[in-house]
Amino acid sequence: EKRMQRVQTERLRDYVGPVTNTDIWDEFELRPNDVIVCTPPKCGTTWTLNIVMMLIHGKVVPDAGNREEAPWLDCGFRDRKETAAKQAGLTRRRCLKSHTPMDGISYGSEPTYIVVYRHPIDAYFSFCSHVANMKDPGPLAEMFPEDIQAGFNRFLDDPLTDTGTDNLAVASIVHHYQQALARADSGNVHFFHYADLTRDLRGQIARLARILKINLSPETLTELAKANTFASMRKVIEASAGRFGEASPFVDEAKFFASGTSNKWEGRLGDEDIARYHERCASLLSTQNAAWLNWGERQEP
Repeated sequence: EKRMQRVQTERLRDYVGPVTNTDIWDEFELRPNDVIVCTPPKCGTTWTLNIVMMLIHGKVVPDAGNREEAPWLDCGFRDRKETAAKQAGLTRRRCLKSHTPMDGISYGSEPTYIVVYRHPIDAYFSFCSHVANMKDPGPLAEMFPEDIQAGFNRFLDDPLTDTGTDNLAVASIVHHYQQALARADSGNVHFFHYADLTRDLRGQIARLARILKINLSPETLTELAKANTFASMRKVIEASAGRFGEASPFVDEAKFFASGTSNKWEGRLGDEDIARYHERCASLLSTQNAAWLNWGERQEP
């Protein structure tokens, strides 16, 4: 059966950081119909996982992209072997999450890779809120300090490291994007942007369904678009038993779906900060690639 066939893959390097460890990819066997959602943190990962899993199920399933259903395979602080074994036992189409640049995960010509990006400053401020909502942020507390200027300077200036996107600096987000661009010609790496998901959720879900070769009726598409608005996703978590659970690493799980807004820097950074950010992007990317990374298909605010 095609689904269970082994896929020839290559992996070029390891990434190990406070939240990532890529060792599991060496023993994990990909299947031709696997879907890998590969994004820097806070760029719409859970949103995309929810959509992909609802497409796989063919219907609305609240919290479909949860960590049991669509696990973060190379999460350094969970039992990676247990996660892998569970996925190996599945007969349905699988969806996996990773925050690792594509040179650190298994890449093959058959699986489908969905990469999702967001304006890096928005991702940064979203991560600051994420860390503030953690019961014990550990080493992340130093990287995302309460001092906005100090944190932003680190975000701008930190060099690329072998922790991948764990430090969520401009350099690491750009590297993640460049590794996806390097494989774009192969035809199985598909680029999505948070701004486009926000602007045209129904259209983006329809596009994802086409990529995954899943036929959707217009009615199901409408239901999926409704179920994947930020308000709907937040409602599901607000009503969940584990919202304030002891097992949760977060003070309030619902804050994970904080606002879903963009331009989070307004009122927090000065013009000079924004100018320095654009200079940093220009030093790393072509004008067109920088415009897409920031704003998606429109390439402007």
